[in-house]
Amino acid sequence: MSPRVAVFCRSFLPRSQTFVHDAVTRLTRYRATVFCTLREHAEQFPFDDVRVGGPLYNATLLSPGFVRAFRRERFDVVHAHFGTMAIYALPYAQLARLPLVVTFHGYDVPLLDQARRFGNAAAYAWLSGPMLRRMTLGLCASAELMELLVAHGVPKEKLRVHSLGIDTERFQPAAHQGVPQVLMIGRLVEKKGFRYGLEAFARCHQDARLTLIGEGPLEAELRALATELGISERVEFTGSLSHAEVMERMRQHDILLAPCVIAQNGDRDSGLIVLREAAACGLVPIASRMGGLPDSVDDGESGFLVEMRDVTTLSARLEQLLRDPALRARMGRASRAKMVRQFDHHTTMPELERAYDDARAMR
Repeated sequence: MSPRVAVFCRSFLPRSQTFVHDAVTRLTRYRATVFCTLREHAEQFPFDDVRVGGPLYNATLLSPGFVRAFRRERFDVVHAHFGTMAIYALPYAQLARLPLVVTFHGYDVPLLDQARRFGNAAAYAWLSGPMLRRMTLGLCASAELMELLVAHGVPKEKLRVHSLGIDTERFQPAAHQGVPQVLMIGRLVEKKGFRYGLEAFARCHQDARLTLIGEGPLEAELRALATELGISERVEFTGSLSHAEVMERMRQHDILLAPCVIAQNGDRDSGLIVLREAAACGLVPIASRMGGLPDSVDDGESGFLVEMRDVTTLSARLEQLLRDPALRARMGRASRAKMVRQFDHHTTMPELERAYDDARAMR
């Protein structure tokens, strides 16, 4: 019988967290059961074994149904996605005396250093210490996150970098010609740095078009900036799209801008899965030199890296690609080859299952 992993996440599943769906459906040696506070987009992310905590779970961290499940069923390891969700997983790992694996994805690490005492962040502030001490193994989406956790006092031997994978067979390039197409994807929030992408695009020649996929609190501000920069007729704001629609848009574009920054509250991106998906479609990424983004881009070979908020260099690299179709084609091939070589699920999923094996051996 296959060993079982209890996977904890807040919602199963926001459209921005396809990597969680991959992590439960692409296991080969382990069988997953999902524990969450909310079930959403079930038609987009089908999975049979999903347990929902009930009305008091989000506030108290405790669910009678979850307690019964851990008492009646045999699990071998508990895996929480995001440190903020690990405090929900902790009581059940303790109840069943199971190893606790936590994947840190980005915002959950800087939040450890913030003395917030309200909302869900309050519980995280109070319970993150016991969770980190009890944690068996921490999987970090970037080396930067691992360094931040070590600086926070987590023993380095309890941590390792684990890259999120993609399906390179599903994300394939498509031949297209005509006006160069530039793409930005993500929540319209500060850490995505989209204002710098708009400013860089505005400095480039007039033939290209830019598509911005996503929704969020900065939409009105970004739309106003596009108008102020005189590029509103060349910029399309699509709002939120399904994963299939995003993939189709990727295949229609040439260049991906990922001008990410560290937000004022410390929030940051780590591996940026959409960059890897776009690269697998043959787009050339121009990304900030921060977080886990350099792991996905070989500067000057499969794309370009620029410093955060450096609009001048961002614009120069974008202009270089827009004016040179041969360079775009060459870098696009190199970008896809890197994704196939380093980030395909055939590589990353066995690494995740080995992490489960190691966590069980550590207990």
